[in-house]
Amino acid sequence: MLERTDDILPFMENLEENPENEATRPLVGVGVVFVRQGKVFLAKRQGSHGEATWASAGGHLESGESLEECARRESLEELGVTVGNLIFLCFSNIIAYDKHYLDIEFLGDIGNQEPVLAEPEAFSEYGWFDLYDLPQPLFKAVSYALDSVKSGRYYYPGN
Repeated sequence: MLERTDDILPFMENLEENPENEATRPLVGVGVVFVRQGKVFLAKRQGSHGEATWASAGGHLESGESLEECARRESLEELGVTVGNLIFLCFSNIIAYDKHYLDIEFLGDIGNQEPVLAEPEAFSEYGWFDLYDLPQPLFKAVSYALDSVKSGRYYYPGN
């Protein structure tokens, strides 16, 4: 067991010298879904992992950023909407698309705003879809988020 600083320093130096450790650590993803009158806004991903799957706004948590700040930033950057209230939906451990993410999903209030493809290189088709008649395949994180909307489940431990 490591108990003293002298014991921990060589261990930490080894971690810093091994760039593979950084590459193999899970990333943190944050997403936000918009539901209005029983429909959810989805767009088809392109040019990134999960290509050709249907997703909502989301991306990587930046250093020093809160989860809510990330959800709002990604919504504005990707879909041109300003998010008001956020409600936590779920936490997931996702190993898919040759990636490993810890993902946090929110339900976001955008009022009467209409999302647009603010990053057209990231998405192709888009629209509002009935929660019980969704396009397929869904991006894994969005699949969990929408299951959470329907079921109230909030933890998805992974594969």
